[in-house]
Amino acid sequence: MNLPSIFWRIVFSLLLAVTALGLQSTNRVQAGAPVVEANVQYTFGRQIDFSAQVTADLPVKDAMIFVQSQGETQTSVETAFVTPPGEITYSQDLSARPLRAFANIDYWFKIGFEDGTTFTSDHFTFFYADNRFLWQTLEGKPFRVHWYQGDMAFAQGVLDVAKAGQAHIQEILPLPAPIEINLYIYASMEEMQTTLRLAGQIWVAGHADPDLRIIVVAIPAGPEQHLITEQRVPHELMHIMLYQVMGNSYANLPAWLNEGFASMAELSFNPDYNISLEDAIQEDRLIPIQSLCPKFPVDAAGASLSYAESALFTFYLYRTFGTSGLETLVANYANGMGCEQSVQSALGKPLTELQAQWIKNDFSKPVSDSKPPQELGAWFILLVIVIGIPFGLMLVSLRKDKKKIVKGAGLK
Repeated sequence: MNLPSIFWRIVFSLLLAVTALGLQSTNRVQAGAPVVEANVQYTFGRQIDFSAQVTADLPVKDAMIFVQSQGETQTSVETAFVTPPGEITYSQDLSARPLRAFANIDYWFKIGFEDGTTFTSDHFTFFYADNRFLWQTLEGKPFRVHWYQGDMAFAQGVLDVAKAGQAHIQEILPLPAPIEINLYIYASMEEMQTTLRLAGQIWVAGHADPDLRIIVVAIPAGPEQHLITEQRVPHELMHIMLYQVMGNSYANLPAWLNEGFASMAELSFNPDYNISLEDAIQEDRLIPIQSLCPKFPVDAAGASLSYAESALFTFYLYRTFGTSGLETLVANYANGMGCEQSVQSALGKPLTELQAQWIKNDFSKPVSDSKPPQELGAWFILLVIVIGIPFGLMLVSLRKDKKKIVKGAGLK
């Protein structure tokens, strides 16, 4: 055997040996350092505590924790604390860095050992529910109602409204029946606010997470409870049914049309919308519809007027162009067209012209032409003074003349 051949055999044998040692080291870490136990405890909206116990042949040097909420692309990466022998802990302030409510949360660990090797754990999952309340559940496919205040009749009423809302929506647009939807019913807007992370937006009474198929609404007890249910549940349901058809293109739907559709879905129409529009027209503070394409104002007054305009304008489009016109409009947005381009293509007119026609058609009589009651009362009093007094004097004069005539005739 020649010398070069012997040399290459030695090199090959050394490479095999090094590879085998590396595999043994890796296998040792993987076999000896799994996360054999992981646990999560949390107080909803306040704090969440992650923990894991690691068993390994080597001491744990450091650890990172990865956290990702369902439906979100961003992953949180933080340094965890390590306590011998291999206990990992990490706490997160949920008031400063909240998690997505009623979503599955994935988390996993990357562990470093004293010899420089690392190990990545399996993914663990938990459901981040609002555990401040003792939830009850009533199911009627495709809906599942969760509530914590009220009796079974209340929950059944919500379920009935959801089904009626679905039927009403399918009369407006031929949308397919929804897949399983969970409705979480809060007893007050304040309790719901902490769930939705909408600090300062006290006017928000409901919310839908279309990709999670979750509806969260506040339905307080009282004489208007059923009316509120008929407004808020179908409103949020429309968002989910639109998302079910449009998928990721749902984000391209203009805010005014999205909320306009949702308002049309309500089983009890909000009479305040007309009042808001009339006041806005009188005070010359209408919001151009095209400015409501990306989003609504965050202040309560601006948001209220935006909802009113969107609702009544979408109703006008529905009356004018019918279901087919709105279907084409939705299809344009699903295909990625811009806010105003989609309207021009589907309805044949620019958004500004349609808004002007809507105002002229539905609010043609200027509000200023109608006199307020106080002003009408003043005009009536003046009319009595100008006409009534001379007329009364004339009657008195005629009666005196009549008495003279009768006395002269000798009549009694």
